[in-house]
Amino acid sequence: MTTTAQTTPRRRLRAVLGAAVLGTTLLGGCAVFSPVQTDYAYQASDGVNATFGDLDVRGLAVIADAKDAPGALIGQLVNTSDEDIDVSVASEGSEPTQVTVPRHGTLSFGEEGEAVSLSSVSAAPGEVLEVQVATSATGQNVLTVPVLPALGYYEGVTPAPASSASPSASASTS
Repeated sequence: MTTTAQTTPRRRLRAVLGAAVLGTTLLGGCAVFSPVQTDYAYQASDGVNATFGDLDVRGLAVIADAKDAPGALIGQLVNTSDEDIDVSVASEGSEPTQVTVPRHGTLSFGEEGEAVSLSSVSAAPGEVLEVQVATSATGQNVLTVPVLPALGYYEGVTPAPASSASPSASASTS
């Protein structure tokens, strides 16, 4: 009786361990055929991203309440070069805004209530708008950006008065 009592728990233990190994192998194999999402570039924010030479455009979008109303541009420009970059930003029906992005620095639109204004947005919220981003090195580049309503975390973003449209620039150490 002693021999039978000892072999039964050992057999059960071996069966349980064998099932665990087999189950782990089978379940782990499922990931082999699943693509890794971080291998693919995607827009992680509401705005769009683009790169024009040494200028990276990140999260660019327009906040407007209605079609043909003033709008505020949000996003960030990143200069990866050793020289300051002069950038002109405009859309259809709006006067161009000139900004300078410092070398190895960033320029943010729409942070802390500060915004670059578009005098007239020719698209309603939920539609897209073509925005021209021009530099002397790359010429005029057209981005199709979303027009978003001033709701949720965009409630504080409003077009800046024409006389005080001064985006904030900050140097970064990259």
